[in-house]
Amino acid sequence: MRRIHALALIPFFALAACSTATTTTPTTEAPATASAPATSASASPTTAQSTGETLSGSGYTLTLPKGWEDATEAFQKLQPQVDSGAKQTKDTSDGFNDNVNVITQASAEVPFDQLQSAIKSQLEGAGSTDIEFKENAQLDGKEALQVWSHTKGAEKAHTIQFMAFNNGNMFVVTVSTNLADEKAAALAQQILGGWKWASA
Repeated sequence: MRRIHALALIPFFALAACSTATTTTPTTEAPATASAPATSASASPTTAQSTGETLSGSGYTLTLPKGWEDATEAFQKLQPQVDSGAKQTKDTSDGFNDNVNVITQASAEVPFDQLQSAIKSQLEGAGSTDIEFKENAQLDGKEALQVWSHTKGAEKAHTIQFMAFNNGNMFVVTVSTNLADEKAAALAQQILGGWKWASA
């Protein structure tokens, strides 16, 4: 199996800077560009629907785009904190597989402005560039912070991350793709459209 190019996996979250709560924020590496369009997470009539395999994670399910495959084991070898992951089945001509991974962590809910500040500092510390926070998204009815960046070693690819809180946990969804801006945004929307919170 070709090595997965996904450098936004590492979420050792420590929001020590938060004065109102002690919780954790993702130390992840993610790709984005200032020119990438703001996106909304809810699927629209022009957004493709995910009709592929469904991953069952801790507190959620994620239906993948058609033709994607479960790559959880491969992701966990790279970063044990990964709860689930998947990749485009066929290699692209340049050998890059679009992929997604999910990390979950117990966490009190943190205001997005504090979370944004902590994430930006961590991404900068990890060498990520072109960090840009986009319009908040919707993850099956939950508001999600959205950040794009470029990661050291994969500067030509976007890493698009979404962070949301649900039932005492923080969920970090990371999409890595080398598609052009608009197609990358559409892919991220499609993946978010396949997300469902588990029933209580």
